[in-house]
Amino acid sequence: MNGWSNLLTVKSFRQKLLVSSILCLIVPMVIAVLISNYATKDVLKEQAIANMEQSLHTLDIYITNLISSMVYTTNVIQFDNEVTTILNDRIPDKSSAAQFFNIKRMNEKFANVETAASNPVYLAVIDIAGTAYSNYSGFQDYDPLNFTRLEWFNQLENMDSLETYWVGTQANYIASSAGKSPYLITIARTIRNSSITSGYIIASMFETDIHKIFQNYNSTQEIMLVNSKGVVLSHTNPSKIGTTFPFMNQNGIWEEESEIPVIIKDQNKDYLLVRHKLSFSDWYLVSLAPYKEAIDKISRVHQNVLLLTITCFALFLIILLYLMNQWTKPIKLLGKVAAKVRSGNLSIRSNITTKDEIGEFAHSFDYMLDRIQQMIGQITLEQTGKRTAELEMLQAQVNPHFLFNIINSVRMKIWMKGDLENAELLSSLSAFLRMTINRNNEYISLHDELELISNYVLLVNFRHKEPIVLELNPASETLLEEVPRFSIQPFVENAIIHGLKHKGGTVLITSQKDANGLAITVEDNGEGMKQEVLDGLRKKLFAGTFDSAEESSSCHTGISGIGLKNAYERLQLIYGYGSLLSIESEEGVGTKVCVYIPKMRSKGGQSDV
Repeated sequence: MNGWSNLLTVKSFRQKLLVSSILCLIVPMVIAVLISNYATKDVLKEQAIANMEQSLHTLDIYITNLISSMVYTTNVIQFDNEVTTILNDRIPDKSSAAQFFNIKRMNEKFANVETAASNPVYLAVIDIAGTAYSNYSGFQDYDPLNFTRLEWFNQLENMDSLETYWVGTQANYIASSAGKSPYLITIARTIRNSSITSGYIIASMFETDIHKIFQNYNSTQEIMLVNSKGVVLSHTNPSKIGTTFPFMNQNGIWEEESEIPVIIKDQNKDYLLVRHKLSFSDWYLVSLAPYKEAIDKISRVHQNVLLLTITCFALFLIILLYLMNQWTKPIKLLGKVAAKVRSGNLSIRSNITTKDEIGEFAHSFDYMLDRIQQMIGQITLEQTGKRTAELEMLQAQVNPHFLFNIINSVRMKIWMKGDLENAELLSSLSAFLRMTINRNNEYISLHDELELISNYVLLVNFRHKEPIVLELNPASETLLEEVPRFSIQPFVENAIIHGLKHKGGTVLITSQKDANGLAITVEDNGEGMKQEVLDGLRKKLFAGTFDSAEESSSCHTGISGIGLKNAYERLQLIYGYGSLLSIESEEGVGTKVCVYIPKMRSKGGQSDV
């Protein structure tokens, strides 16, 4: 069930196309095969029945010829005038010579009909006086008068001369031929002259003559000759002769008007039963075959056709899948390119050059990526120019060279007069201004940035009564790492103005280095912030929602005029999303700002991230 649900929930257009194509081929084929199998069941049954009926029809011809030959011999004897004369010769005192003469003439008649018969026939004629004539030697093998003692013989008296009594199969009463044919098929007729019974004629033929015909047919098929009572007269298996057919009177198969083939079940196995009534008697030819074997040959043909169909379908499916795979490869490639673009790789291209709609789409997609890269480069260039212009405009508010020269002159006079404290103060101011007016180096070492911050804190302490303690604890391996000028100073300024509220306190700066960049922490022990105030600051800072009044009051009150927001935006412009800023604060404890600067590819280039 999971396999089907997975097929139905595929998201790839290419997979959907392949699955749909396969289903559109397999489903109709399966339906066609099921319908074909259902429809061919009846066809196979009808064909098997037709084959069996054809066999019985052919057997009917052969057996009718055999029986007709035997009936013909009885007709010749029955309607011979000389035979009638012999049977009516009832002189009580007739001599032995006359009796011998009658036997001779009767034997001649028997010899004539034997010559005309196609198969051996045993003939016996009995007159009403008890005299018997036969074509078998003397009465050594069998006395024909024994027929008069049999139960069926009495029924001959009530029969017309044109009627035949079908005695059926009985044990061979001729001992000399019993080894050749254990059973004989016998018929009997009444000889009448002017409605007066003259005698009786009994004719018998070898059952093996019919059995040999049965043997010429399929060995899996039981063929038998039965009478209307179901007694088996001849069978492909001689041991069943004389037995009663086991399916007698089942499903109406012996009704006079019904010869419909039926399927019967015996020992959990289906059999196909077909019967055919002989035209000259109430005897039936019956064919009984296992249903599976009866339709086996036809079924094999159907299976071979089905196998050929499945083979052709499988071959066609393989070709279709191959072609679909080739045709949809560009779609798969476009999907991979789109996924890489989504992850931030704008330099990848599909380079699909097919001349169809997918090729046109891929060409447009690649052109769009080219345009996006061009616009990103243009925007980066514009932002860099804007950042430089802002910095220059900031520096141009006061003529820095003029101030720098004046301050140095004043510092020298004060130092010459021995006021070393104020001379040091002016030296810090001079160094701070020197860093401000230097427009050549946008990037400086962390060591220089920390020196700049030290001078800044010294100048701030000159203005305030309560001194601010600056603690620098950078890792030694980080001092030579380059950072943008004034990238850390705004955070120190923000700590002094908003954290310490221009009162005494401590500002701690630490730094650490890893394989990907530089982490710098600015921490103060000022008033800190409430959680809701901290959340609001983070939201405004990272969402860029500072308004001008708020920014002016909170970010531009320091010496540099570069506020917290401007410092963060500057890092974003230089390093992109590789730079990180986090703010932590607790009311009454202090505030901690962490800045992560990624490693640069080159001094003027973009970061690795």
